[in-house]
Amino acid sequence: MSGAWDGLIVLGLLIILLVLGVRRLRPRMHVPWTTGGIVVCFIFVVLLLWAWSNR
Repeated sequence: MSGAWDGLIVLGLLIILLVLGVRRLRPRMHVPWTTGGIVVCFIFVVLLLWAWSNR
């Protein structure tokens, strides 16, 4: 379970931390996007960076 699985586990942990952070910040400040939108945008950026590094 090494290689690609390590990246997938780290990505999953980062998404969980992102969701928890957004939910904690939402009462204090106005976050214009929904939590799902932020997660989708984060995954898109990570995939773009991964594709850029593998070219």
